[in-house]
Amino acid sequence: MAFYDLEEQESLAQIKAWWDKWGTLVLSIATAVCLAIAGFRLWQWWEMKQAADAGGLYAMMIQASNGKDNARVQNIAQRLYSDYGSTVYAGMGALLAAYSAENTNQPQEAIKNLEWVYNGDKFPELQAVSAVRLAGIYLDQNNYDKALSVLNGVLNPDTQEALVDDRKGDVYMAMGDTQKAREAWESALRAATITNPIVNLIRIKLEALPPA
Repeated sequence: MAFYDLEEQESLAQIKAWWDKWGTLVLSIATAVCLAIAGFRLWQWWEMKQAADAGGLYAMMIQASNGKDNARVQNIAQRLYSDYGSTVYAGMGALLAAYSAENTNQPQEAIKNLEWVYNGDKFPELQAVSAVRLAGIYLDQNNYDKALSVLNGVLNPDTQEALVDDRKGDVYMAMGDTQKAREAWESALRAATITNPIVNLIRIKLEALPPA
């Protein structure tokens, strides 16, 4: 029995020596892990709160847009940009704010909102859509070079190639270059899926062109 007591004492002595050498490090690592987990959970909570608050503002924006209250729409958009610019609602809000401005004959206000998406790096999936709409405004202003510049500046045109090429065709047609318009629309038709509603519109445009 005494033999086992001695063995236990030696084991305890070894554990104590190991703890004296490594205990502080172990506690430091454990503390760091706990803080990291707590920080991650706090970040998740903050992200959810940001998204919820931004979603509430976006709902208010929709209501203001439906009520034709463009001033309120633009004010809410600015709050989304400044306070919730990293949330998806800010990108969606920019497109809605541009739509509201266009409907109230304020193209420069629409351009400002669309450029916030187009020139930023937070919403790459919305860049092509914002470019097409920007180019549409410049097209209405007969600013064809600017329209083409915006469309050619899309970083990932493959994601919305049909939309981008279709708008290029519109610009070339307005410039009187029917050949380039045809090429752009044919490219758009190749890029579009069969179920894309833009397909029929592109075909109508192509059929309206004079023979090549």
